[in-house]
Amino acid sequence: MLDLLREIERELGGHPDEVSEAERVDAAATCRAVGRVLRALAVVAALLFVFSSERLVTWVNGFEVGPVQDSVVAASAAWNALMDEGGMTMPAEAVRAEVSELRGMSWPEVRVRLENEKARGREGARLLRGALSDNPG
Repeated sequence: MLDLLREIERELGGHPDEVSEAERVDAAATCRAVGRVLRALAVVAALLFVFSSERLVTWVNGFEVGPVQDSVVAASAAWNALMDEGGMTMPAEAVRAEVSELRGMSWPEVRVRLENEKARGREGARLLRGALSDNPG
């Protein structure tokens, strides 16, 4: 029966092991999608590497156990220690504290805070325009 099917396919011009155009297009789309995901993961790892080294340590601690994974965990812990010594973790900590504070606020408190920030921005712009207009051009 299989021989008969193969003969019919040969007569029609197709080979059973031949890859169709649709399969080629699907394979190319899959390769592009995998490439995009890998680039996104690389960007996330770079951002964690630079701006949030303690989160990088937390992330790599979730890896499976193995010699490569162990060396990645050790390297990320050493990197976090260096970033902490240099004070480079302070911006991430400040942002995290600010976001935590905002999460604890009620909506009316958030509205008041936003209005205060807008007023502060307008005042800064007014002072800047005043300082610029005082200098003769």
